[in-house]
Amino acid sequence: MLSGQQAQDDAGRYSTAGQRYCIGIVGAGSVGCYLGAYLCQDSALDVKFFGRETMALELAANGLSATSFDHQAYFAQPVAFYSSLNSLIECDVVLLTVKAPALVPMLTQLKRFLRPEVPVVAMQNGIGIGEMLTQDLTNPVLRAIVPFNVIKNRAGQFHRATAGNIVWQQSQHAAVNYLISVFNHLQLPVQLTTDITAAEYGKLLLNLNNALNAISNVPLKQQLLDADSRMLLALAMQEWLAICSKAKIRPVPYTGLPNAMLPWLLRLPTILFRRIAAKMLPMDEQARSSMWDDIQAKKRTEIMFLNGAVVRMGQLYQLPTPVNTLLVEQIKRLESGEAEPLSISEILQQVGRHS
Repeated sequence: MLSGQQAQDDAGRYSTAGQRYCIGIVGAGSVGCYLGAYLCQDSALDVKFFGRETMALELAANGLSATSFDHQAYFAQPVAFYSSLNSLIECDVVLLTVKAPALVPMLTQLKRFLRPEVPVVAMQNGIGIGEMLTQDLTNPVLRAIVPFNVIKNRAGQFHRATAGNIVWQQSQHAAVNYLISVFNHLQLPVQLTTDITAAEYGKLLLNLNNALNAISNVPLKQQLLDADSRMLLALAMQEWLAICSKAKIRPVPYTGLPNAMLPWLLRLPTILFRRIAAKMLPMDEQARSSMWDDIQAKKRTEIMFLNGAVVRMGQLYQLPTPVNTLLVEQIKRLESGEAEPLSISEILQQVGRHS
């Protein structure tokens, strides 16, 4: 995988050569709007957002702001926002930012409006997303992985609450490479990779905490300072790392530490963990996982693409996944609203009884 600086140097070679590119951001929620605010800063790009009518009205009234824990801020107004996909036919590149559970119905609509040569960049959490798209689309499909959390602070303002570089599948497409150069120029670093599977598997390792954060119902920083929560995350990660080992895939590390050390780090006493993790995972005090957001909004979560994927892969490789299985069950309870999930300590006790 290329470093952020290498990617910046490489992407910096690309220009529009006087051409104006039209970029479509489909499923423009928190992540899509955040990324779009950056792209709107470049005069060579015509950025079109596609999403819900409520978001269109919100941005029309307030404009679009992107802020960050490291004090970056960008603003765009007016914003070209559409609740219909008709204008998608004008786009030269599409960033697909709907969440994984909404992909299948969205693909049916995309096929009606996309020109066949237009690359689609899938930005979902989870594994096997690219393969899912190529089964339905004849367009070139690329993957990009967004490792940071974006929250909506207020109407029209989207805030990056955690650190991390975007990981982007390497491409020879001129418009795609120009987008990458824009992000790098505006200090939203992009790392290029030729091994997107390893990148997906590494991101999934971190995403296993999304369920724990939703269950604990507290900010990420507070949750990660709880020893029981860290122990469960360490166990969930070990299940996934065992599967990766058997599948002979080496997940990309995102934290600055080797992936195999993360369960060890999580088991440290809280006073030591706090000291080490503060340097690894800078984040806002109120940052939460996107799965927590989905539960609060009564939306379907990505659980079956995250911890559920670990369970399915465990079955494929005949490896046990009791922790991730329990986490899937608890999130399903939260999604249904029919029963309270077990607490973090209760889940840990249940894991202990089955180990």
